Amino acid sequence: MRKFFFAAALVGAAILGTATPAHAALRIYAQEAGVNGGLITQVGADGGNFTATSFTGIYGDFTLTIFGGSSDNGAALSDLLTGTVSLKNNSATSKTLTLWVSQDGYTLPASGALRVESGLSGTVNNGTLSGSGVFQAFADKNNNILTAGTLNGGAATADFNNPAQTAVATGSTFDTGSAFGTFNRNPTAYSVTSKATFTVSGSSENANGLGGQGNFSTHVNLTAVPAPAGVVLALAGLPCMGIGAWVRRRKVK
Repeated sequence: MRKFFFAAALVGAAILGTATPAHAALRIYAQEAGVNGGLITQVGADGGNFTATSFTGIYGDFTLTIFGGSSDNGAALSDLLTGTVSLKNNSATSKTLTLWVSQDGYTLPASGALRVESGLSGTVNNGTLSGSGVFQAFADKNNNILTAGTLNGGAATADFNNPAQTAVATGSTFDTGSAFGTFNRNPTAYSVTSKATFTVSGSSENANGLGGQGNFSTHVNLTAVPAPAGVVLALAGLPCMGIGAWVRRRKVK
């Protein structure tokens, strides 16, 4: 009976030790020069652990329709996804808007080295949405969600970032393609953040007198860096080597 209770206690401790961090949150932010002092400002409510959150409304000179993010913490693939159904400049002149999404509490994949693949695509419905280096992905092994101290004013102070990506236009669509990098995470939790920046034309700059408008979606995918082929083959050969040694010993006897 004592053994049973001891085993049950060990199982309970293991479950508590592997639980998802309770503090984890998914947050979305907006930033425009001259609005809220140009600070990165949270919009919408916190999302639950690895779920989704969104915001619809006016921020500065822009109307955002379903600006949101979602995230997954998976054994084979973790991700951070972002998008807006519509982003519209309500002013007469060009304005620049930066949209951030951040999630902390990632614990998977379990590998220490993670492959980070990121990209953005979208459409222009009216006017222009432009800018060099419109998208960038960040990660922080210390698990800091985006705050004024983590990515202050857009300057990266996280542990890792993919290069800033520039979108290439084809007709009314645009696409950055993929950027790749390797993030060496801590054994404990880590965070991921993405940043999308657009300069959008104003109503006086467009022939139809309407403000620039478009939509976009982004992704940051994190997967385990596979072991080098030579290491895999060497490890795979160990059981065979052991059997060979046993057979040789048997023959000697």
